[in-house]
Amino acid sequence: QLGAICNWTSITSLAMIFLLASALSIWAVDAFAPAGHAVPTHCSSSTRLLAASGPPQYEKFHATLRLAEEVGEGSVMLHVETEDEIEYEPGHVLALEMRSSDEDPPDAGSKTQEDAKANGGWMRGPYTVSRSTERSLDVLIKAAGEKSGRFASAAPGTPVRFGGKFHVPILEGVDAETTERVVMISTGVGAGPCVGAIEKATESGSSFPPIHLIASYRTEGELVYADHLDDLQKECPGKFSWEAIVTSERGRLSSGDNLKELGNVISDSAPGRTHYHLIGNGQMVSEFKEGLQKAGVADDKVTVEMYFNHRAEVDAEAVERIAAAVKEAVSSPVA
Repeated sequence: QLGAICNWTSITSLAMIFLLASALSIWAVDAFAPAGHAVPTHCSSSTRLLAASGPPQYEKFHATLRLAEEVGEGSVMLHVETEDEIEYEPGHVLALEMRSSDEDPPDAGSKTQEDAKANGGWMRGPYTVSRSTERSLDVLIKAAGEKSGRFASAAPGTPVRFGGKFHVPILEGVDAETTERVVMISTGVGAGPCVGAIEKATESGSSFPPIHLIASYRTEGELVYADHLDDLQKECPGKFSWEAIVTSERGRLSSGDNLKELGNVISDSAPGRTHYHLIGNGQMVSEFKEGLQKAGVADDKVTVEMYFNHRAEVDAEAVERIAAAVKEAVSSPVA
């Protein structure tokens, strides 16, 4: 079920978080099976992960996959439930784990399988929280590759575990007092955390600034939660609006026509009072971040999260188009 209707420091890439999680693997086996004995799970379903020196680093919570729900072509929302009380917000990044089965191919060269061995037989990866309650969380993933494919195809009731809390939640990264409008720009499953943040920002009684979401997808079939976002837009006029850009039909986000629409959105806000949240494909994030900087947008008005492609070469022409579009919009505000 969807949540009730009406985040600024950043790890430069999700891959860096995974490296951190991999570094923690030197503790994982001892923490979960010290001296060859099973770890008791009574009283709490979480397990503390200990460093060699002893102090706890973070907890791993034992949970169950309630449902792996396909919400768009290749996009799957993982609905996870736990008996423990947890505190996560849309935009938090965590390590999600699933036990590697005996049927998995014994590929010695597979990084996923090698890391699973170092982690007591549990595959793991960094994923971003879309929404969360005290005892559940939703994570939107792209079913591509060995690990995410296993998560996406897992049956209801499959045991999972999660832990760690990286990144600043989306809404916490916005200084609401100095912001008149928030523009979220996402690609692919990057829309998931945006949806969760939008739901919270449009709750009854919220004074969060208006949000405009620009969600980009390669094909129309990849759109996620379009009906839900349409409903939110109708129920929260003046608080939320959105548009989907299908790049196979309209070109890249940084194309001229698409940037005109961005300009129309930000032109009615005072200069320096629009906050931009960029999430998804690393090339898009890098190009828009650099373009916004060239346009004079302050660093604290831009928050980012890269999912992949973080080493892609930045298109200098795209950066210039973005900078020009933003400069023109803020210098010619709508009356």
